[in-house]
Amino acid sequence: MPDEPPAATAVPDVLDGDIAAFVVERFLPGVDAGELDPDYDLLATAVIDSLGILHVAAWLEQRYGIVLPDADLAGRNFRTVAAIRAVAERAARGEGGA
Repeated sequence: MPDEPPAATAVPDVLDGDIAAFVVERFLPGVDAGELDPDYDLLATAVIDSLGILHVAAWLEQRYGIVLPDADLAGRNFRTVAAIRAVAERAARGEGGA
């Protein structure tokens, strides 16, 4: 029997709404998650700081099973909800470290 290719690992759907809900719950209590624009600058407005980046990374691992490489724990990857989704999706596909 020929060797079968390994089964592809499903990449979880990382949703902006899930990320926004976590950010609001953890860092912006009292704000509606639906009001958080995916491109709102979380770093420039001091919503997230370096410790916040670690909280978000830990949440991504707990929620989606995505472990970000150390090289991805940089501010540029956590500046916005959209950036967080992008780095999580890259890491889930095994393309981290960018």
